[in-house]
Amino acid sequence: MDIEEEVLRKISPSIEQREYVNSAVRDIISAVREEFKKTSLNLDVMLVGSVAKDTYIGSPDLDVFILFPTTVGRRELQDIGLHIGRSILSDGREHYAEHPYVRGTWRNLDVDLVPCYAVRDVSKIQTSVDRTPFHTKYINSHLKNGQHEQVRLLKQFMKGIGIYGAEASIQGFSGYLVELLILKYGGMRNVLEASATWKKGETISLGERGRHFEDPFIFYDPVDKDRNVSSALSLNNFALFIYAAREYLANPSLRFFFPNERRSFELSDIRNMLDERGTELLVVQIDRPDLIDDDLFPQARRTLKGLTDLLEDAGFAIYDKIFYISNNIYLVVELEYTTLPNSIRHYGPPAWIDNAQSFLDKWSNKGLSEPFLEDGRWSVMIKRDFSEASILVRERFQQTSLGSAFRNLKGLVITSGKRALIEENRAAISALLDKRKNWEI
Repeated sequence: MDIEEEVLRKISPSIEQREYVNSAVRDIISAVREEFKKTSLNLDVMLVGSVAKDTYIGSPDLDVFILFPTTVGRRELQDIGLHIGRSILSDGREHYAEHPYVRGTWRNLDVDLVPCYAVRDVSKIQTSVDRTPFHTKYINSHLKNGQHEQVRLLKQFMKGIGIYGAEASIQGFSGYLVELLILKYGGMRNVLEASATWKKGETISLGERGRHFEDPFIFYDPVDKDRNVSSALSLNNFALFIYAAREYLANPSLRFFFPNERRSFELSDIRNMLDERGTELLVVQIDRPDLIDDDLFPQARRTLKGLTDLLEDAGFAIYDKIFYISNNIYLVVELEYTTLPNSIRHYGPPAWIDNAQSFLDKWSNKGLSEPFLEDGRWSVMIKRDFSEASILVRERFQQTSLGSAFRNLKGLVITSGKRALIEENRAAISALLDKRKNWEI
C-alpha cells in the first residue's frame, strides 16, 4: 500500500492547484453567463467532467456545457454555441462530436465549450452529448468519501500502462468508465483483483441492462441502459489491462503508474534485430492530413488495412504492421520478403472437367511453363503481376480502400528492405519492433 500512497501524494491536486482551478471555473462560467445576456434565449451553463466530480489528475481540462432549451433548433444551437465559444476562447478552434463545439484555453487550462440540450430525462436526449450532464450528476450522487482518491489511482494506473482515454488515438478506458468501475468494486485494488477473472465479452452493470452488445467489454451505462460505456475500448487494450493488473498485484511497482520514457532504437540495433528475425520492412510515408486526432486515427487505421490487404492479395506474407503518427504518417509493415519470385503457380480445373480444354487453350505457350498435371488437376506457372512490394504499392495503393483524407496520397515516399533503415523512419520502425510493456522499460 506504500506504493499507492506515494502515487496519491504525487497525483492528488494541491491546495494551490485546487484554488487555481476553482477560480478559473468561476471566471469562465461568469464569462459564459455574460454572453448569455446577448441572446434572447433562456440558456444555462454547467461544469461537467472530472473537475466537476473532483476526480482529475494532473492539469485538468475544463468541460463547460451550454444548456439550450429543447425548443431551439439544431442549427441555431450550433451557431449560437460556436459564437459563444469563439467569443470567450480567443484561441478557440472548432471540433466535432455529434455537432461542433469549441476547444481552446482559459488561464492556461484546456477548455471544451460544448452546446447541448437541457433535457429532463435521458430518454429525451437529442444529441449524444446531452447525456453527459446526467453522468456528472450520477457520479457526484454515488461516489463516496475516499473513492475520489481510488478513481485517481486507477486513472493513473491506466495512464501509466497506456490505456487511459476513450479517444480514437488510444481506444482505452474513459474517465467515466473508471469512475463506474470504482463504484462497482469499491477501490482500485478491488478492480484489479476482479479483472483477473474477466474474459472477452465480460458484462458488468450497476443496475438495469438493455440491448445486447458484442464489444470486448460491456459496462452498461447506469443513466442509459442501452449504452455501453466501454464501447471505445479495443480488444488489445482490454487484454492489456487484465495482464497489467495481474502483473502489478504480483509485483507492485511505481513504474506501472510512472513508466520510464520510451526511446527509439538505434539504427544499428534495428539492423541486428531484423537480421536475427530474417524479415524485411516496407515503410510508406504520407503527408499528415489536417485533421483532429479523433478523425485522423480511424482513417490511418483504415489506410493501413488497405495497404496490408493489397500486399496479402499479391502474395506477400505479413508478420506485423503498425501506423505511426508524427509530423507525417508512417505505415510500417514487416514482411517475410519484400521481393517474391517472378513466377506464381496458377491452378486450373481437374482434367475431366468440361472447361479443362479452355484452360489449356488459354495457357499453352503463354505461361512460364506449359500446363502440367498434378493429382489430376491442371496447373501452370505464370508471371506474377508484381514481385516487388514497393512497386506494387506505388502502382496500386491508390486503388485500395483508404481513409478519405488519404486518397490523394500526398507526399508518398516508399522505402523497403535495407533502404528503409534510415533516420527518418527510425521512430516508426522502433514503434513496430519495441514490444515491451510500459512498465518494463
